[in-house]
Amino acid sequence: MTPACPREDDVVAAILVPGWPNSCDETLVAHANTCEVCRDIVEVASMLREERSSVYDGVSVPAAGQVWWRAAIRARLEATQTVARPLTWLYGVSGACVLGLLVAVVGWLWPPVQQAATWIGAHTWSFTWGVNLGEAASALSPLAQTTGFLVLGAAACLVLAPIALYLALSDD
Repeated sequence: MTPACPREDDVVAAILVPGWPNSCDETLVAHANTCEVCRDIVEVASMLREERSSVYDGVSVPAAGQVWWRAAIRARLEATQTVARPLTWLYGVSGACVLGLLVAVVGWLWPPVQQAATWIGAHTWSFTWGVNLGEAASALSPLAQTTGFLVLGAAACLVLAPIALYLALSDD
């Protein structure tokens, strides 16, 4: 075990102050050069100080106000992203529902449209000579029935959507 030196604390305090050995007492420097314990302390502390200065050389810490401002901006951005995540999922699901509804409506309306197109293609010359309106009405009646449902659904959406928005966005 190495014996402790009574001036060990003074040597450590002097080394921690920048400018060792020029800015301290000459008797302390002479003691540190002659005492084995203090010489080891000077060697180790000098190495640590040089290492610390090489690591932190050129590092500039921004002002506290700037750090706070950046942290506030980052927190606001993260909060916005967290809040927007469910809405993104909702938009995706609603887009898929609209696409599915569009495919279903086209599938539902396609046979009457195809039947009407076939009838029009078969009777193109009859338009110039005269149209049998009874045949035309009977061929287009399924299309008129399905279109009626679509118009009714669109009207319901146009009436219910503002009411739903009002209830969702009201402060009460």
